[in-house]
Amino acid sequence: MIIECVKDKIKEAVILAEKASGKNLSLPILSSVLLQAKGKTLTIKATNLEIGLEIEIPAKIEEEGEIAVNAMVLSGFLTNLQRENKLKIETKEGNIKISTDLTSTTIKSLPIDDFPLIPKVSKGDSFNLTSQDLINGLRSVVFASAISDIKPEIASVYIYKDDQSVVFVATDSFRLAEKKIIIKDKIKDFSPIIIPFRNVAEIIRVFDKLDSNLEITSDGNQISFISDSIHLTSRIINGTYPDYRQIMPKNHETEVLMTKDDLINNLKIANIFSDKYSQVDFKVKAKENILEVNALNQEVGENISQVITKIKGDDLITSFNVRYIIDCLSVINQKDLSLKFTNKDRPLLIQGIGDNSFSYIVMPIRSRGE
Repeated sequence: MIIECVKDKIKEAVILAEKASGKNLSLPILSSVLLQAKGKTLTIKATNLEIGLEIEIPAKIEEEGEIAVNAMVLSGFLTNLQRENKLKIETKEGNIKISTDLTSTTIKSLPIDDFPLIPKVSKGDSFNLTSQDLINGLRSVVFASAISDIKPEIASVYIYKDDQSVVFVATDSFRLAEKKIIIKDKIKDFSPIIIPFRNVAEIIRVFDKLDSNLEITSDGNQISFISDSIHLTSRIINGTYPDYRQIMPKNHETEVLMTKDDLINNLKIANIFSDKYSQVDFKVKAKENILEVNALNQEVGENISQVITKIKGDDLITSFNVRYIIDCLSVINQKDLSLKFTNKDRPLLIQGIGDNSFSYIVMPIRSRGE
């Protein structure tokens, strides 16, 4: 293999691929990236058996070939090349040699025969989505997923079609996030998809800076995301997601309208004084249009803060995990929020005013003294 390519292009591709590679003592080949030179394209491949990634970049290829090298070593080397613009890459005595005007580096190779085949999903449900819509949907909910594999169905992000929307959902059974992405063009029907949350993080990282249309295909066992230059395949969970819509509040007794900044500032202070369960107490004073937030830690101290708000409904006292509420606020773009309470034992519904595409519910916790 003998090729010439732009350093920044191969560097960006290898950095992405290195994160998709694995660390498996019984399968050391998973720690490598596979470089394949063919035609006018250099393809960089990596897999950890949960996801597989292929990235194509343009290259001047004098001699076709392929080689596997340690992903971390190659990524670290390319990241620290500062002034070089073009690289010459060739195989020498079974290893890889990378040359610039100022440097010459040899990196040991690994047996390419051991590199796993990265599957491509060609049959199944297929639909198109922009990379921005995909990332927006995933990022809006993934923080709410469970992280334990005891219940793999909820250690995931659930995706399904609802009329002209693609709906993204995640829950850990204590809180739930739902994001609806409205699709302007007609979207094909597809069966619901459950993607493990660890794989979701990689999907976000790979497509985050991409502005492209994606062809998404799922066969019930795996899902592929394909753009012009990137092909990512992920394992999906073959199971049934809980019918979360049964717990979505249908009505409310009290609604608090306030700015997001006011809520964030008060909750961040309350978090400093919260106990080991991150508990904060909400006292809604409807007649006075005041939301009072109280946090108490016997070892640290106590904080009581009041926010002037607009309140519709009845007085209420209830308690929540403050971190669960803070987590959702970063994905709400609206300046003003609606907090809808049913009673002290029912979930709180949080939405941005003027945008019902994102809904977040959080279960209350038992108040002190109960």
